[in-house]
Amino acid sequence: MFKDIQKKLLLKYPLLWNTKFVPLLAIGLLLHFIFFGLGYMDGTIDFSNRKNINIGTFSIMIGVLSVIIIFILWLINYFKNNALKSFYITSKYSLFFEWMQIFVICFFLVTFYIPFSVGKQFHQKSYFSFAEIKERCKIISTADLFIDGSFRQTEIDSLASGLIDSLGNTIKDEQSNNSNKNKPDYYAERVTAAYHYKDHVIFNGKKYDQFSLLNRNTFEFSVINKEEDSMNKLQVYNWLQNQNVDEIKKLMATYMSLIREHDLATNFDATKWLEITYKAPNFKDFLYIQPYLKAYETNNSYRYNDYEAIVPMKGEEKKYSQYYVQQDILKDKYDLVSNAHTNAFIDLEMLLSFLYGAFGISLLLFSFRVTSGKSWLIAVVFTGVINVVYVIFTAISGFGTLYFYLILVTILAILFYFFLIYFNKKSIQLSRIALNLSLWSYSAIIPILYFLVMEANKPDYYRFSEYEYYESPFYYWLKDNVTEMFLVNIIISISILFFSSKLLRNWRGIAAN
Repeated sequence: MFKDIQKKLLLKYPLLWNTKFVPLLAIGLLLHFIFFGLGYMDGTIDFSNRKNINIGTFSIMIGVLSVIIIFILWLINYFKNNALKSFYITSKYSLFFEWMQIFVICFFLVTFYIPFSVGKQFHQKSYFSFAEIKERCKIISTADLFIDGSFRQTEIDSLASGLIDSLGNTIKDEQSNNSNKNKPDYYAERVTAAYHYKDHVIFNGKKYDQFSLLNRNTFEFSVINKEEDSMNKLQVYNWLQNQNVDEIKKLMATYMSLIREHDLATNFDATKWLEITYKAPNFKDFLYIQPYLKAYETNNSYRYNDYEAIVPMKGEEKKYSQYYVQQDILKDKYDLVSNAHTNAFIDLEMLLSFLYGAFGISLLLFSFRVTSGKSWLIAVVFTGVINVVYVIFTAISGFGTLYFYLILVTILAILFYFFLIYFNKKSIQLSRIALNLSLWSYSAIIPILYFLVMEANKPDYYRFSEYEYYESPFYYWLKDNVTEMFLVNIIISISILFFSSKLLRNWRGIAAN
């Protein structure tokens, strides 16, 4: 079938025939379909944790190897015929259309990981609907308060707060008079050392110990936003303070049903759980529950299934009881489903990285096609040597941005040299190397300028005020819009290539001597 299609393309669309666009596009789509299936398999979640399907690394290795083989076979056939070298009559934008076909082929071949990632997330998302996973995560999250949730930091003591204000004024005076003004870490350490936190919390007008259940955190899932998470936590706090035992029993019973549903291990039931953790009215002298299946003591530190125990807060004696439940597995598995519901299927940064990868490979192939193998190889060697030299100069000078300034000047000089030869109609031999280098580097001008402007607006000192560090608002704006800059840059780069394709076609007509 492909042979018949290629014959028709040879007669009507020789450019498509030469690039082998149709068969390569079909192979790329097949590759995407296969890796979507592999990703779907990799997205299998075993909530009991008895067996895990993890074929991600193997799939990526197979994908890379397959793409390399396909590339080699394609290039062997693609480079057999060259309309430019044969002075075949082409349209003024034919070079751009040829590059675009190369770019699309490269993009479909190098992006096999995208359908793999989409397939994996699609499978993970399919286990529960959004409403169901949100309700289940709420149960697991709030139940963590009675298992092994961390404790919130208490408020700063009022006496310590006054001392810190005094210290802040002293530090400001020192900043204006000594060399430490460029050392924000030095001041941060001094302020932190002065902090003194209360040993209790106040909830609804009542005082509780800092290590009581009414100061414990819940586990955060992405399907539950910050406001909802706080409301869920306050709801449990109110149950405890009002001694609403029925609601707590209901929460524990529902949680235990999830443990049984997924066949996870525990050595207590909801009744025993309530007995060992519900210690009204202070809710302090409860038993710590091991959130893992097994625990053993080694050198007075606790480890659970190769997980380190959470480091206790200062003053907290965290000693676990004999009771355990596989909360770690439950949180880990449901976190996967939660993230699958909230994460985008295709991340913009990841898509841009593949776009730039395909763009770079396509320009390497296109420049080889337009110029010659010898000039292409010389350009590669020159690029390697000049980068090594610039890195050495930058290291010796100690000026971190010198490398980028040198690269920018070099790119502009190469572009100037190429256009000088082109407009003066000098020998084409003199400009082949410059053309290769120009095609590889022109798209780097905007990013280099962008980061140099960022560096120029980055403050060389930090202003200490109210114990925070401040930077230039324009610097922050540039920093927050790096992704958008790369998106705009690739659009501009493709547009430049479109308008310069006629120039490249005319460049081929310059005499060789």
